[in-house]
Amino acid sequence: MILLSLLLGGCATTPMPPELAACHVRMEAHAAHLRTGFAALGHRPEVHLRLDEELADGRGFRKGKSTLGDASPGGAIRLRPSRVCADEVLARAVVAHEMAHVALQHRGVPGSGITLLWERPPQQEVEADELAHAALLRAGGDPRAAMLVSCWLGRCDRQGPPGGNSRSR
Repeated sequence: MILLSLLLGGCATTPMPPELAACHVRMEAHAAHLRTGFAALGHRPEVHLRLDEELADGRGFRKGKSTLGDASPGGAIRLRPSRVCADEVLARAVVAHEMAHVALQHRGVPGSGITLLWERPPQQEVEADELAHAALLRAGGDPRAAMLVSCWLGRCDRQGPPGGNSRSR
């Protein structure tokens, strides 16, 4: 009996700290609200959100701190909690952007572990921003997330993005 409980105990997952659990609930709420905007545009991305501070690729390389999240074509979305949990506008914009990658079935370049910095964003990033912006507008709610994505697209007014958030996602 002791051996069985040791084996079963080894399989148990560590509970998420309360602040991360609350953040995860908020991110799920953003995704649920955004589904209506995506559906109005003919997309139905099924996503599975996870908070992951490391955002390591399949080879164990950690993505740079400026990376706020990533998505796989299968619908797995990882979000960096230290960046998105404290800013609801940024969180909503990043969730919309990553959901757009899923909806568009974007596939990344097989992981080399090397992060490149682009002078201009690659086409898939622009496409994801365009769809995210449209979905945010269709879903309604706080308009600042759509304004932030608009700034990522280079359509920002002189005041800059709401909250001073940078282009990195």
